[in-house]
Amino acid sequence: EVPFHTVYIHALVRDEKGQKMSKSKGNVIDPLDLIDGVSLDALVTKRTANMMDPRQADSIAKRTRKQFPDGIPAFGADALRFTFASLATYGRTLNFDLNRCNKLWNATRFVLMNVEGRDCGIDGPKPPLTVADRWIISTLQDTEAAIDAHLTEYRFDLAAKTLYEFVWDEYCDWYVELAKVQLANADPEVQRGTRRTLVRVLEAILRLAHPFIPFITEELWQSVAPLAGRPGDTVQRQPYPQPQDANRDANAVAEVAALKAVVNACRALRGEMGLSPAQKVPLFAASVEAGERARLTAFAPYLAPLARLSEVTVVETLPATDAPIEVVGDSRLM
Repeated sequence: EVPFHTVYIHALVRDEKGQKMSKSKGNVIDPLDLIDGVSLDALVTKRTANMMDPRQADSIAKRTRKQFPDGIPAFGADALRFTFASLATYGRTLNFDLNRCNKLWNATRFVLMNVEGRDCGIDGPKPPLTVADRWIISTLQDTEAAIDAHLTEYRFDLAAKTLYEFVWDEYCDWYVELAKVQLANADPEVQRGTRRTLVRVLEAILRLAHPFIPFITEELWQSVAPLAGRPGDTVQRQPYPQPQDANRDANAVAEVAALKAVVNACRALRGEMGLSPAQKVPLFAASVEAGERARLTAFAPYLAPLARLSEVTVVETLPATDAPIEVVGDSRLM
């Protein structure tokens, strides 16, 4: 019988400068040293032992001490696996750089701190969801579809890139910050819907990421799954996430895109005026369109923390001043 129906041939792994790894060059990195870590002295010994030309030992030792003055820290198997997946292009070579090793789960502690022991909207009637909630759920559907397509085409690099961008750029950098505002809302149903969205999207992320980083996802899933209402004893036996068209929301996506544009414009104004990140300042937001003013008013609770504002005043026209102005769609910001 044919032992394997599909064989994936990866690129040649080179060092960070694009040079082929070899003992004579002293640039070999043992994967186990990346997983478990290694001291500088042990690394130097490894790189200079049993050399074909012992005369190069001194230069290799000197270069190694300069490149790894503290040895190599323990990155773990997950970070190594995810890094190589993200670098697995169809090119002929793969340049390995330790700086690509990152962990993705800074947001998990925040989620657990805010949902454990609280009503997450799993039991009973489903809580109403805000525009921000519907946006991250909709974006998750696009992410699931893209990752499924990339894996089908053996583009592990694009699958890892899509996962990374969703977790860091959308869930961590934007939704978690929007969720903080919603968790402080006086309406308990808004809080309940936010907790539901936080934990359910995180649980889906852990299933999406499991093929890439199985150890950390298994450990985190054990804590997150019960809160998200997901039964099972291990993430390994869970279905891989698939997009649901019913969860797509084009209007929510457009609204959050508009909110992002306003936040970025506020940050640009702060940079133009040389304001300290710690300094809170007021914002005037103007539009002659009544609908746009209503949108800006709805954005105000989110703008204050995201753009470090002391207050947001929505008006029809801006006051006369020489202050810099940013234009976003039909709005003018000052």
